[in-house]
Amino acid sequence: MSRWITIIPIAMSLAACAPKSLYQWGGYEDMLYRGYKEPEKMEVMRTDLESHILKLQKLGQKVPPGMASELATLYLQAGNRAKAATYYALERDTWPESRGLMSALIKNLENAPKESAR
Repeated sequence: MSRWITIIPIAMSLAACAPKSLYQWGGYEDMLYRGYKEPEKMEVMRTDLESHILKLQKLGQKVPPGMASELATLYLQAGNRAKAATYYALERDTWPESRGLMSALIKNLENAPKESAR
C-alpha cells in the first residue's frame, strides 16, 4: 500500500509536466480518417477544415504543417482550382520548407488547361 502512496503522486506530477501540443489540430486526425473512410463526407471534412483554419488565423495562431495543403487538395479534388491555389499558397507562406513543392503545385494549377464546358 505504501508503494502506491509513493507512486501515485510521482505519476501525477509527471503527467502535469507533459508537453502541450505546439498546434491546435482541431480534430484533424479524426476528420481525415472519417473523410477517407466515408468519401461521401468529404464535403463536411472540407468545410470543417476550412473553418478551423480560419479560426486559427483569426486568433493569430499558426496553421499546423500540412493542414492547408490538405484542404487545398480537397478543393482540387472538388474542382475548385482557385481555392486550391489559395490554400497551397498559405501552406507555402506558412512553412518555408514546403516552398518548392507548393510553388510547383501552384504553377501546375496556373498552367493547366481550363476544363471546357460540357
